[in-house]
Amino acid sequence: MEEGKKEINLDSILESLGPYGRYNLLNFVLLLYPVLLSSFFECGFIFEAQEQNYRCEVDGCELRFNDTSWLQYAIPLDVEKQRPQSCFMYQQANVTSQQCLPEDFINKTVPCERFVYENDYSFVKEFNLVCQEWKRALVGTIHNSGMFVAMLFTGAISDRFGRKVAVGFSSCASFIFGFARSFSPSYLFFVAMHFLEAGFGGGLYPSAYVFIVELVGLKQRVIVSAMCNMTFVIGVVLIALLAWAVNNWRTYILILYCPATIVFVYVWFMNESARWLLSKGRRDEAIDVLKRAAKINNLDPRSLDLDALGDPLLKPQNQTGDKKSQMYKAIRSGIIWKRVAICSFLWMTCSLVYYGFSINSVSLSSNRYVSFMLVTLVEIPAYIVVVIVLDKYGRKKTLLTTYLTCTVMSLLFAFLPRSDYWSIPLYLVGKWSVTLAYSSVYIYVSEVFPTNMRQTLISVCSTAGRIGSLIAPLTPLLSYYHKSMPTVIFGAMCFISSTLVMMLPETRNMRLPDTIEEAEHLSRMKSKNGDTTD
Repeated sequence: MEEGKKEINLDSILESLGPYGRYNLLNFVLLLYPVLLSSFFECGFIFEAQEQNYRCEVDGCELRFNDTSWLQYAIPLDVEKQRPQSCFMYQQANVTSQQCLPEDFINKTVPCERFVYENDYSFVKEFNLVCQEWKRALVGTIHNSGMFVAMLFTGAISDRFGRKVAVGFSSCASFIFGFARSFSPSYLFFVAMHFLEAGFGGGLYPSAYVFIVELVGLKQRVIVSAMCNMTFVIGVVLIALLAWAVNNWRTYILILYCPATIVFVYVWFMNESARWLLSKGRRDEAIDVLKRAAKINNLDPRSLDLDALGDPLLKPQNQTGDKKSQMYKAIRSGIIWKRVAICSFLWMTCSLVYYGFSINSVSLSSNRYVSFMLVTLVEIPAYIVVVIVLDKYGRKKTLLTTYLTCTVMSLLFAFLPRSDYWSIPLYLVGKWSVTLAYSSVYIYVSEVFPTNMRQTLISVCSTAGRIGSLIAPLTPLLSYYHKSMPTVIFGAMCFISSTLVMMLPETRNMRLPDTIEEAEHLSRMKSKNGDTTD
């Protein structure tokens, strides 16, 4: 670069390239596909190991095909669910009787010996999990335990070897262990494959997300984040439709996981993130990527003045390939530690409440698939609103408002008498608000950490947040003690998070920090619109 020539930062070049030119649109499509698949892999277990209706098989009664009136005196009623109990029946006074009359039973319950199932191809029937609800619920917790491991594992791969390597590795691992799980011979093998699939492949969404965010400049971050989130929602709706159409859980898994092979094939032909290349000091490679992008967009690379590309990460004091040095600087920074701790709690709250609302939604109405799709589709308006409010009102005000809204909706749903007239709308507004908060947190966390540690620190927050998703599959069990307990917990977590938001800096209209020093400086800056950071 000629001495005295003004440097141009990467964000300016990305703006000149055109955020929605052919190059970026092609990459968006290629990266939104793994985002879609990640929704299959993260939420598929909800229907893969879903609750099944079953009851005792009663000798002498089952042959009365056109008459089920005998259930009222053969099997006790589950008052809460308004259906026959699953695990107990009334003791038969005369086991040799084939008449199935009221006098054949006495008022004493006994455990079932055999069962009649709603779905003969269900996971519960095949592995004989009847009356062991905790084993079924444990599937989601084990899956999310693997996701807990994946966040740090994939973050390290992404920051060290590149964004596309992380995407390719995660998609390949998801396919291998997901495919193997569809042939599980036992429950233990099934949950082991769930853990390994999530542990090695669970970083697919954050890897693709960071890759997409780094393709665009400051003004497009919120929009591309909303694109990722809406793609995820579409995937979750497809899961419900697939589960509704496919009764066999093994076939269901195969359909979900086989498409991952497509990602593994094409991702190696993609260009690496120019921002990541700069973070590694590979300026020439970054310029080559930008030149190729310009040609695809029908621009003359010379018009971008790429030889003047400068970046804080290219300065001698910030150029280090030593990962330990960067981590040491982050550990010594009290500001970074504070952000990591608070963002981790915010993420944990969003994860617990978001997945908790989704998992518990299957009992919201008589049709579990419709309930699930309603609670999922309400996310789309949230992603549209977040594009508007984050840039207009800022990150902090948006987070504070959405957490408080979710608090109020959760507590009203918990303590008001259940009625379709207000219970379902309250539930949907609660899910809408936590979705908006979750989307805002994802964007916010990517803006407060430096490029050379961004994926790693996001992964730290996401890993802590996974505690919430570990607990979420178990929250339906709390309703056996009190039907409102899950939503009361959701409301309390959201209220605590709303207070913690006030301790963070505003990042509206701030460029992505590239170094730890720039990230720390956010706490002493004012945004272009005059918002003072904390």
